[in-house]
Amino acid sequence: MTHLPPPRPAECGSVDVDESGLITGANAALLAWTGLELADVIGRPLHAVLEVRLPLAGESETPADAMLRNRAGALRPVAIGALDGGRRLVVFDLSPDSSFARPFGAGRRSGRRGQERLEILLAASVAFAETRTEDAVFELLADVAKRSFSASHVSVHLRRDGRMMMTAGVNPLIDHWPQGYQPTGARTLLGGEVIVIRTPDDVTAIVPDAPMADVFRAAGIHGAISSPIRYKDEALGSMIVYFDHPRDFDDEAVPLAEALSNQAAQALTRIDLEEKQRRDAMLDAVTGLPGRRLFEDEINRMIQERPAAICVLFIDLDGFKSINDALGHAAGDTLLRQVGARLQSFVRAPDVVGRFGGDEFIATAAVDDNDGAVALAERIRAALAEPYDGIPTHLPISASVGAVLVQSDENPFIVVDQLIRAADHSMYDAKAAGGNRVEVTRYRSA
Repeated sequence: MTHLPPPRPAECGSVDVDESGLITGANAALLAWTGLELADVIGRPLHAVLEVRLPLAGESETPADAMLRNRAGALRPVAIGALDGGRRLVVFDLSPDSSFARPFGAGRRSGRRGQERLEILLAASVAFAETRTEDAVFELLADVAKRSFSASHVSVHLRRDGRMMMTAGVNPLIDHWPQGYQPTGARTLLGGEVIVIRTPDDVTAIVPDAPMADVFRAAGIHGAISSPIRYKDEALGSMIVYFDHPRDFDDEAVPLAEALSNQAAQALTRIDLEEKQRRDAMLDAVTGLPGRRLFEDEINRMIQERPAAICVLFIDLDGFKSINDALGHAAGDTLLRQVGARLQSFVRAPDVVGRFGGDEFIATAAVDDNDGAVALAERIRAALAEPYDGIPTHLPISASVGAVLVQSDENPFIVVDQLIRAADHSMYDAKAAGGNRVEVTRYRSA
């Protein structure tokens, strides 16, 4: 059994170039390595900061060695690969203290087998940089690990909502797993260390409180390597590589498992950050509520969960134009924020409130039946008619509320755009009838 402290994640730098080889962008990791600011590198030729030893003309090129030049002119060894037809280079730190360097150096020293592993590892670096979804990361990790180790199986496990779930690959132990014992991969995740099992008997020393040696033998598994997936001290999951034949593990095995797990962890963290940035960009600037596009995404998510009934409410303020005309747009924005806060107080996760535009708001909530939809809409209408801070009483505000009820069992196919339009039509009926009232309809899919 081999125990190592959790490795430092392998960071990925990137630099963008135009057709003439001039730098058009660089990420924070690459700038930190060079000690330069973005303004220092924009417009400079690529070779001013990156000495590429092999030409990279397109995406099909094999990842290669290069040297990165810092502000003082010192060189840092890196590995590079091309994306987007050569317009973007991904850059991996190969300096001696980096977690990416150990398997790279071992690969150089160990002949053909090590070189093959190295090429797989570098190609995986480029592939991980291109992943756009969590599922793509998991599938790629399982595939690359299986090829890198010539393994029989690989399983990838992620901790979600406090539980370990297999997200990719094949777990050959699952049919023989002890009932009630912690799930596969949990021991590695909690320990934060790579575990190497050379024979079924080795696992008894690691897990003495369960008949794991018998589990391995029953599944036909002789050995395994289990590596935690961690990023900046956060435990994300585990990767387990299985062998159905006796296997000797060389000095590269643990560093290779670490490097692949680190690449996956970094890709997962990047995707999570990109998703957060995407969602933040779709928030309404005045109220902080989801805008139309994000709200539609949330309705789709809610529909997929198939609650018994969904109520979509379209809300239009009565008298809002008078506020803007009499008090100005700043007062109008303050009012909109107060309206948004009141609406949020009426919904619970995973229900959603959004701003549709102007003085129109939209909300969705799980309800029991038509009576529940009517009661919710009426509570919202009454709350929005209450006085507002900073708004004189001679400028009253109320709301016309249109609601549409969807019964999941009656509507196997729900079109979000039709659902919103139906609620919108009900709102216009309420406004045409004098405002400050509720109109509720039932949705029927075509």
